[in-house]
Amino acid sequence: MRWTRNAVAWSLVGLMGVVGGCSKDSGGGKDDGGGGTPQTGYLSGKVLDTQGQPLAGAIITADNTQFYDSNVQTTSGSDGTYRVDTSRPTGTWHASAVVKLQYNGKEYTFDLDPNDDNVFAGNEGAVRNFTWKLTGKRPDDQGYYGGRVTVYVDQFTDPADPSSPITSEDIELTLTPSGKLVDGTDGQPITQKLVRTADGDSVTDVPVGRYTMSARYVQTGKSPRPMQVRIRDTGQYASSVTADFESVLIGRHSIELNAELPEP
Repeated sequence: MRWTRNAVAWSLVGLMGVVGGCSKDSGGGKDDGGGGTPQTGYLSGKVLDTQGQPLAGAIITADNTQFYDSNVQTTSGSDGTYRVDTSRPTGTWHASAVVKLQYNGKEYTFDLDPNDDNVFAGNEGAVRNFTWKLTGKRPDDQGYYGGRVTVYVDQFTDPADPSSPITSEDIELTLTPSGKLVDGTDGQPITQKLVRTADGDSVTDVPVGRYTMSARYVQTGKSPRPMQVRIRDTGQYASSVTADFESVLIGRHSIELNAELPEP
């Protein structure tokens, strides 16, 4: 329920520009409050980017877990540190953080990885440091920080063998970065077969960036065959396609493709 409540709070932030109800703002952007020692009545910490450098402008939210829509929000300062007052209302609090930025003309929001995802007593205070990670597992098995590339196949059978159904797990994607990744670093090509997920057959935990993508049908004991791809339900099929990730939820990003085997 904690994550559901946070999602609702973030939706309100996006629509209203402020957090409603009993919310308060600490007047963020301060450079004090970092370090590893809890301060009575305060949540404090430091935010780092993907290269381990201080990250300014990250948005930190302390959410009271007992009183609905009662939260504190601030931003990290130039040295990556922040501090917010969690002494009132009483009860336990949970800390989360995001960074927002523009990339290739699109706005993205990325959830930041906490060094400690446990709730804490607001009057006692706590230290929560955050790191921007392009890949890796989220806390509490909530998926991955990387995006997903999902492939939909409209063909039911192999056009070279109409008696054989197409198996999505035999589709292999190659993703080649086109320019820098979203954090400004150089990416590496990724070649993986699709895996079945709740969101469809996908390559998961992909660092967000712009990619040129191609596909092959790779069956055991048979020669690989190139497939044609396109952005889902958009344009003509081709041997490759270049695309950016789309934001499907706050902090969640995906690319959706169609793939097909050409007629023999």
